[in-house]
Amino acid sequence: MDWSKAKSLLIAAFILTNIFLIYNIRNETSKQHEAQIINSGYQGEVEQYLNDNGINLDIHIPKETISLPMLMVRYKNFDSEKMAKMFLGKDYKTKIETPDFDSLKREIFETDGGKLIIEGNKKLIYENKTMGNEGQGYILNEKTVVKTGNDFLKQHKLMKDDVELDQIYYGIEEHIDSKPVYKLIYNQIYKGKFLGESYIYVYVNHRGVVAAEAMLLEYEKTQHQRKKVISATEALLRAMNTILQENEKPVFIKEIEVGYYFSPTSYIKSDWKKIDSGTASPSWKITIQNGKTYFIEAYKN
Repeated sequence: MDWSKAKSLLIAAFILTNIFLIYNIRNETSKQHEAQIINSGYQGEVEQYLNDNGINLDIHIPKETISLPMLMVRYKNFDSEKMAKMFLGKDYKTKIETPDFDSLKREIFETDGGKLIIEGNKKLIYENKTMGNEGQGYILNEKTVVKTGNDFLKQHKLMKDDVELDQIYYGIEEHIDSKPVYKLIYNQIYKGKFLGESYIYVYVNHRGVVAAEAMLLEYEKTQHQRKKVISATEALLRAMNTILQENEKPVFIKEIEVGYYFSPTSYIKSDWKKIDSGTASPSWKITIQNGKTYFIEAYKN
């Protein structure tokens, strides 16, 4: 046997093994840096503290914390004439309200059967006049309600790959009607995480879609730097006082997830009317039993 050759092969194998082990150690270290686990004992203490203060958890709090970048986004601009034809057909009347200093241009398109309002090319509001209020309040099969909403969005080119149904509520929406309707809440997503505050609301009764409202965002680019986000338990603690001030006890947390949130008020003391684009920051979204949603900035202060 050629011992010299065998020795060389063993040394080479040893070196390759070490390289493989070093690579895996570094890889696992990197993963641990990106995603850390919150101590179960601490999480249990937070859950008990929230419960003692009237906030109950109908979910399991995520234990993992991750690192996320910020996104650059802009509001989607609706082509008002194109949307009017899609929602109302060709024979509609047009009215344009002249904006004052603090408001946006409102384009109002109307027929005997429906009404469409486009505010600043950003917000779309639709009303179906043919539905009336007869018999509203019927309980429907959820699959039927979802199909009605989805078909409506597909018909009007609003159901895209980044839009998904998030919640369904049944109750009275005073600005829609005095009798209960189903409210379907669709949200945008980016790489599996919510992208807020963009939304589509579709209101459904036994006769079909009663009304709809939409305001959407468009992704532009990702900022390269990633930062670690706060834990879900810390987000709940930060949101606790606001939730308790705005709701009667007991409060039930139905959902908590991390994603991206674009807040125009981060730029100026205003709202979406004066902002076209900006940064969507990593945020926790907390949803309670009545459908209210709270967004908590997820970067450490």
